[in-house]
Amino acid sequence: MDYSSSLKTILEKHDVLEVIEELKLDKETILSSIQTNPNTLCSNDSFLFIYFEQNASFLALSLNHLCKAKDSSFKQSFQLLQLNEAPVGHFFKCLINQAGTYILLVYDKSIYCVELPLKWGKYDQFDGGRPNIICKTIKFNPRSRNSMFLDAIWHKKSEENLIVCLTADSRIRIYRLSKPLTPFKEFHFSNSLGIVTNKDFSNLETEFLCLDMGTRFELNDKISYPIFVQRADSVIECVIDYETTHNFEYIGPLCLKPYHEEIEQSNIESFICLPGLPTCLAVLLSNGYVYHAVLITNTKDLNFDLASSFNEDDDIEEDAILCVYETFNLTENIQDTQSINLFKDPSINSRYFIKHSNGLHSVHLKWLMKLEEAYSINDLTDFSEIETSELTNLISTNPLFKQKSSNFLTGLTVIYDFGKTRTSLICLDNQAKFICKNIEYSNEKNCESENKFTGYVVDLLKREANMPLILTNLENELSDNELKLVSQNIVNLIRNEYIERQKKVIFEFQKRKKILKSREKLQYESIADINNKLNELSKDKECLNKLHEKIAEKQKLLENRMENSFRKLFEKNKISTNENEKKVYQEIKTISNNLKEAQNNILSKTTCLNQIQEKHEQPSYDENELVQIKKLLKNESEKINELIKKVDILKSTVG
Repeated sequence: MDYSSSLKTILEKHDVLEVIEELKLDKETILSSIQTNPNTLCSNDSFLFIYFEQNASFLALSLNHLCKAKDSSFKQSFQLLQLNEAPVGHFFKCLINQAGTYILLVYDKSIYCVELPLKWGKYDQFDGGRPNIICKTIKFNPRSRNSMFLDAIWHKKSEENLIVCLTADSRIRIYRLSKPLTPFKEFHFSNSLGIVTNKDFSNLETEFLCLDMGTRFELNDKISYPIFVQRADSVIECVIDYETTHNFEYIGPLCLKPYHEEIEQSNIESFICLPGLPTCLAVLLSNGYVYHAVLITNTKDLNFDLASSFNEDDDIEEDAILCVYETFNLTENIQDTQSINLFKDPSINSRYFIKHSNGLHSVHLKWLMKLEEAYSINDLTDFSEIETSELTNLISTNPLFKQKSSNFLTGLTVIYDFGKTRTSLICLDNQAKFICKNIEYSNEKNCESENKFTGYVVDLLKREANMPLILTNLENELSDNELKLVSQNIVNLIRNEYIERQKKVIFEFQKRKKILKSREKLQYESIADINNKLNELSKDKECLNKLHEKIAEKQKLLENRMENSFRKLFEKNKISTNENEKKVYQEIKTISNNLKEAQNNILSKTTCLNQIQEKHEQPSYDENELVQIKKLLKNESEKINELIKKVDILKSTVG
């Protein structure tokens, strides 16, 4: 069942502060925690989690109870999950694993893995729906006291819960949940970058900023996972984690090709690695540009459309590069580019979100979907997709681009596998209120293939500007001139994006109506002609039926006459035979008599033999007698064969 509409209605009707008051928690402390800490929202297939850092607890919302228990209150759908150990340090983010059983809390001093309780009961809640639950936490500490964690993510290997950590001592460490004290894999960048090992680790804190991981693929006939690490000097490093070995392979710094001046004139602020194959990175620059680059691990075989835009100056000496497919400028739609954060969309590989101080945008890489299809069948030679990415404004908290806005988003998550519910974006603002928006993706290409005219109309009605969800209070904030300017912009937007496009569609429908009317007239004329021909054919059919009946009657009469004539010919009129025929008849008669005599002789001899066998008397013959008997039998058999041949010849001549 689709609960998207009821989920949106219930969540937007209430806010988290109501639940906090009923749970008797410090409202001001939690509200300040929500406002100051980003990335405090996550979800799995049936729960929505809000992390309160200062209280070291999660507020878990059961989607099953919220949507199915209609007689219950809003507060009864929540459960408070408290950590058995309070985290220490500066909070970065919280991440949930693929199975939805653990939540990772990333701090600079340590990393905590929260084990979620078991779910059972009518509405599949934690511990049967108990309101307060203490959860077990697993703590991971950096091995060096002077070091700290810079970033951490879940490993892409779904069969095992692994944590990939980036520490300030220039190391990548992979931990198992069963052994949090010692990593089972470790890679030191100083061995590859030439960093002096005796250098103080506190000076290396700015060397690396964050990391991300791509989907597994085959490299050197081994299952591998690419790990990307951002350096402070705007360089992205790549390390390969092989599944079957305990060693890493250092690929090195990845160059962005073809060459762009924006890369030299600005710094890389952040990046994310989109799921799916081939591996694609979205790289955000400090000047507001975003690059979409595809990882190429074999530069010797650049035989598809991604490499067609390389310049002559792009000397490719590396084995692996980041091939920039497209770039777009965010400053045209976003004023403040300093507060931009990139988030992945778990429901679709080719889409991600851009959260900023003025709201939220989504970026859909439609060309990446085509590239994934070509990659899945190992045929990249025919790939030539010119369709660019689609930037959509989902939520606007500052539509007039004021210097300060009273509303801003603090977290977001996507509900996409809750039964048959459509994909929904759930956001939390600084007032602890939920914002829900349907972001279900429908493939328009299928509709166009089924009905080309429908696809043509869809393209005509497709707006270049979209209407985002407005989250701000505009009362007593605008002057008369500003109101006039805003109203003019709205009128122009409605005229250009709605009225003019609808006029074009109406004109196309009128043209199509004329064409269909003319074709309808031709069809009616052809139908009338066909009906006339059918009437003529029905008349001809009746005549043919009558003629067929007459012919059948005459044929029956002829058959009867022929039958009577033959009967009279053979019964009444006897035909006389000549002398030759009489002789043949006598010969046949004598032959048949001879055959009867031979048959009687054979029967008598066989009876004699049977009598002899019954008496168990073995006759004894000498050699001469045996020879004579054989000759007699041979002669008799030859005579019988000659007689049979003569009978066959006579039968053939007489017949």
